[in-house]
Amino acid sequence: MLGLGWARTLRGRVLGAVAVGALCQLAALGFEVAWFRRIGDSVDTVNEAWLPLARLAARMEGQLDRPRTPSPRLDDLLDDARAAVVRGQQLARDDEEAASLDAAGAQLDDVGAAALEAGDDEGTRRALRDEVLQLGALAEARVSALSQRTARAQREAVQVSLVLAGLSVPLGALLLWLAGTALRPVRALTGQVRRLEAGERPGPVDVGGDDEIGALSRAFEAMALAVDERDRQLRAVSLQLRQVLDSLNVAVAVVEQDGVRVANPAATTLWGLAEGSALPPGLQGLSEGRQERAAAGRTEDVFVAPFGEGGRILVGEDVTERLADRDRLLRSERLALVGQLLAQVTHEVRNPLNAMSLHAELLADELAGTDHAALVGTVVDEVRRLEAVTERYLDLARRRAPELGPEDPVALVRSVVALEDERLRRLSVVVHVDAEPCGTVEMDGNVVRRALLNLLRNAAEAGAKTVRLSVRRGAGQLVLVVADDGLGLDEVTAARVFEPFFTTKARGTGLGLAVTRQDIEDLGGRVTVETAPGIGTTFTLWIPIP
Repeated sequence: MLGLGWARTLRGRVLGAVAVGALCQLAALGFEVAWFRRIGDSVDTVNEAWLPLARLAARMEGQLDRPRTPSPRLDDLLDDARAAVVRGQQLARDDEEAASLDAAGAQLDDVGAAALEAGDDEGTRRALRDEVLQLGALAEARVSALSQRTARAQREAVQVSLVLAGLSVPLGALLLWLAGTALRPVRALTGQVRRLEAGERPGPVDVGGDDEIGALSRAFEAMALAVDERDRQLRAVSLQLRQVLDSLNVAVAVVEQDGVRVANPAATTLWGLAEGSALPPGLQGLSEGRQERAAAGRTEDVFVAPFGEGGRILVGEDVTERLADRDRLLRSERLALVGQLLAQVTHEVRNPLNAMSLHAELLADELAGTDHAALVGTVVDEVRRLEAVTERYLDLARRRAPELGPEDPVALVRSVVALEDERLRRLSVVVHVDAEPCGTVEMDGNVVRRALLNLLRNAAEAGAKTVRLSVRRGAGQLVLVVADDGLGLDEVTAARVFEPFFTTKARGTGLGLAVTRQDIEDLGGRVTVETAPGIGTTFTLWIPIP
């Protein structure tokens, strides 16, 4: 088991396959080297020993063909032959070759001995010639044998090379198959990694085995599950954040260089933003921090903060109603304070004023028909005017709760016009009533009557000759419009007409419109004014109804 432990790992299998291939290559290379070295030794023996020996034997034979006693030249040839044999003995690698060279050396000794005995005698010369011929024959025989041996060795080397080449092809194919089998899980794992990189959910990677790829595949599958769980949690958190963002009444937008990245429904409603759209020019120039912005007849509270690289977060809210409520609260508190002060003053003034009025009337009766009657009449009129002023002050101070009851708006308007008809006729003021049937509604009729009376009197006192009073019923509200053709008001005056104690009339108190707006706002409604010099003034009362 221990000896096969290497095969359980990818590294062991790859290295094992490479080692087997390397060993096979080394074995083939060693065999070829040994075989060709053997051939080379045979060729060297032939070149260094047997061929020189054959040539020397031929030359010796030539010397013997001369009709005289061998010259000293034969001795030189013998020395050269012995040197060739010695070189051959040094190159010999097997016993057969060594024995042949030893035999060649012995034959040379025989040739040398025969050369010493040779003379002019034909028999001795023939014996020497025979010895030389034997030496030449031995050399030629060895050359022929070694040539045949070399040729045979070459053929065997070629055959072995072809066999090794033939074996290398299936061995290479086997190694490739083993490598492909070992690396196939890597390809599958790579495909799953690419799917995960592309944002897809990778499938299971079951490559089996306990090698590195198996451990890696299990680790990858665990990582993919962890990533999937993290993505699920992130999607859940993102969905919750989006739900929170969409439920906010405050506009929130994330803006990057390429446009709006995130915009909740409030941002769409307030600014008309959509995800992927460009930021409107009016919002592009906003600086960082909190600021108020006027747009399309409303006031926005906008906070700008940096986000990321070059991005911004815009948080905005329509604070028009809030500012209006704040202004109404301030006015209400101011009027309440003024009312408290006026109530105290009026309480202290009314008793003496009543006494003065009673005595002035008695004095007027006493002086009736005299020259002083006109003076006393003036005193009586001024005292009555003071009483009317104190009544207005008390109306401002009372701030009673609305008293709702069934009323017909059209009938109420016509009754107000009828009540003021005599006074308006004296001032040459014509009132036109444009009323559509509204039915019976729940509202505070006294407040509405007082507001309409005040507006009609103001129109008459402002020099109007025609007043148009219209009534219409809308969705959840009653709209009353009082429009005159008087001189109108400039922008500065129009902005202050509802301020307490502000008046353009010489004998006005400046409380009529202030009280009118406060009464209507106490009902949950509002009063607006549209005016300009030379075109008259239009007051609109918006009164909520159930």
